[in-house]
Amino acid sequence: MTANAFATPRFSTLFNDIFKRHPEAVAAIACAILVLLGWQSLNLGWVGGGLFILTAAYVIGGFDSTRDGLTTLLDEKELDVDLLMIVAALGAASLGLWRQEYYLIVDGAVLILIFAISGALEGYAMQRTERSIQGLMSLTADTARLLQHGQERTVPIDRLQVGDRILVKPGELVPTDGVVEEGASILNQASITGESVPVEKSIGDEVFAGTLNGHGALRI
Repeated sequence: MTANAFATPRFSTLFNDIFKRHPEAVAAIACAILVLLGWQSLNLGWVGGGLFILTAAYVIGGFDSTRDGLTTLLDEKELDVDLLMIVAALGAASLGLWRQEYYLIVDGAVLILIFAISGALEGYAMQRTERSIQGLMSLTADTARLLQHGQERTVPIDRLQVGDRILVKPGELVPTDGVVEEGASILNQASITGESVPVEKSIGDEVFAGTLNGHGALRI
């Protein structure tokens, strides 16, 4: 079996993975390529081919904006910038076809490309934010040492109530926000506040869920 037999499935799998994770970026790249090909086709006098390629650029680059704009219009009865951009691009294309000034169609395609790139960057930023939030969520403890009637027992976090007293031993994650009632320690708050140096905590100080307790036990 040749190397190409392995390369094709791997490439297909890689492309599918990238498309699933970054569909906006794939659409923006495809739109950019089609705009360049369409513009070059018009330069070479291939009007029919150029118009076909630019139509594909409109569809691929403007699909998300059209969907989002129509959704906003139908659900919220408001015009947003996405739909206005599509209308402007289609207006340029219509004017270009009517006057046979085909570079107006290229202008509309470039406008759609700009919004496609903007959507890709916004999608990337949203994915980074989601990953950061998921990372913070993974730092929180699932259980807490609840102190009641002089006894210590381990309970799920969602069973804690306002006013409960919990014990955090050295090396454990603080399970919930609270105020130190007894004890002193240093807490690593880098995951929450970004501080690189551990912070000393004692009676009356506020502590945050997801921070790492240092050498001392705390009653919160």
